[in-house]
Amino acid sequence: MKKSFHLLLILCAGLWTFAFSERITLESYASNLDSIAVAIAPFKGIGDSRIAKDEPWKVLAADLEFSGKFTVFRVTKPDSSQFAQKSIPVYVDGDFEVFGQQYVRVDCSLRDARSGSELATRKYEGDVNHLRPIGHKFANELVKMLFNEKGIFESKMLFVKDDGAKKNIMIMDWDGTNMHPLTITSTVNIFPTFVDSSTFLWTSFIRGHPDIYKATIGGRGGAIMASRFIQTSPAYSPVTGTVAFASSRDGNMEIYSCDLDGKNIKRLTKAPSIETSPCWSPNGYQIAFTSDRTGAPRIFVMDADGTKVHQLAFEGGYQDSPAWSPKGDKIAYQCMAGGKFEIFTTQPDGSNTFQVTSCPGSNEYPAWAADGEHIVFSSGRGGSIDLYAIKADGTHLTRLTISGNAKMPDWGNW
Repeated sequence: MKKSFHLLLILCAGLWTFAFSERITLESYASNLDSIAVAIAPFKGIGDSRIAKDEPWKVLAADLEFSGKFTVFRVTKPDSSQFAQKSIPVYVDGDFEVFGQQYVRVDCSLRDARSGSELATRKYEGDVNHLRPIGHKFANELVKMLFNEKGIFESKMLFVKDDGAKKNIMIMDWDGTNMHPLTITSTVNIFPTFVDSSTFLWTSFIRGHPDIYKATIGGRGGAIMASRFIQTSPAYSPVTGTVAFASSRDGNMEIYSCDLDGKNIKRLTKAPSIETSPCWSPNGYQIAFTSDRTGAPRIFVMDADGTKVHQLAFEGGYQDSPAWSPKGDKIAYQCMAGGKFEIFTTQPDGSNTFQVTSCPGSNEYPAWAADGEHIVFSSGRGGSIDLYAIKADGTHLTRLTISGNAKMPDWGNW
């Protein structure tokens, strides 16, 4: 068994036949509800099995609670009368067995709360020291089975660990665990963004001024845009395979695009003002960006070729860091309100502006989860600058990091 964690998803019958019949059965529980009550009981060890930490059922409960799609009840054991009293239609239990020093097998079951009959079972195998992925995996399975939507609980985040003159790119699981550095330098590395699950872009001052770099996760990388000019805030469109970025190569800061290898550079904006922070729409047709062409920095939107530029949001003061929802229906951004930054959203036509956060300290650098329902951002609300996640309706605020000096997050959306 390798030290790194591996999951093996074992289905009890033929994949497609089993999944289809399971889907029909579970529709009666989820129906058209926005959320569903679920009880989660501790899994039982077979024989003398012990799990010292990261119990999958605790990870599962935290994931489902955060999603906003479930009302989670943590119970010590299944109790049909208690479930009936609290109108809980389903519950999760399971068992596990440890073999040797590292190998573990975990069975996760979703059951009818009244009869205890099994609705769905998943079997996983892996390293006993790396159990959190099992909880995340089964949480995603339940979201898919009950709501027919993709879960976000196996996703990763990039962010900047700001240690003053030294800033480095970090990666972690969505819930703040499994954190480790991707750059280890004594200079400034900022604006990280995913290209895909294995590759990212960022801005680095390793040559003494800001250039744009590309690297694989945990691998080697190099500059795709290096010159004596400022080049910063890269954003990648998986639809077009194109990078948008801000650069001073023609004098003032403007928005440009290029291929992923840095070739085929095109200037998109042509204004005497400062343009920064480009962000692609999910269909690759448009780019949101920050410009001070009307005086104070505001969010604008243009077509991908630089035409049809228009201001997006007019309310509030200083605006920056636009982030387009993967669903395409909203743009999040930071806006000065009450003397500090708060996170807002608006529709792409500028309508239905909504203040998401109302927290102590400034709230900055929003980024969306793949479900288009959750936003990660950096905030000073806890006394130190850390990463928090929140639903776009302002509920389910969750602190993700506790180390401080965490900024500029990007949430993997593959």
